[in-house]
Amino acid sequence: MNRFKSIGWLLTAFVTILSGSTLAAHHEALQPVAKPGQVIVTYRGECPSEAIDKAITLIKETIAYERKNSPILYSSSPGVWSDGRIGAVDLHESAEAMEKAFAWQMADEKWSTMYAAIASHCGLTVEDFEVSSLVAR
Repeated sequence: MNRFKSIGWLLTAFVTILSGSTLAAHHEALQPVAKPGQVIVTYRGECPSEAIDKAITLIKETIAYERKNSPILYSSSPGVWSDGRIGAVDLHESAEAMEKAFAWQMADEKWSTMYAAIASHCGLTVEDFEVSSLVAR
């Protein structure tokens, strides 16, 4: 009987240690959204609820175009904000890289047309989008 108690105690201790290690490893795997110096840019715009799905499709197409054609590498993810606005979040390696990306976007006629189409689909102009940036520290 004592033997079973010892095995049970050992098993409980092993599972506890394993669970703690697994949880610790899980949290260690989570990385910051951005490294110091990287820039996060958010785009937010009003869009009628019946137009959101199509707007997200248009944003995804614009992101695909960027990935293929932009000489400046950055990542972008489309989505719907908690207040129902549509938009995207971009991650740039630095403020200088972000400025170069913005310059490319403004100079690229197809990109500008795609951005305007997203806005128009939602009854907006590109100037109506709220664009904010955060420099990670």
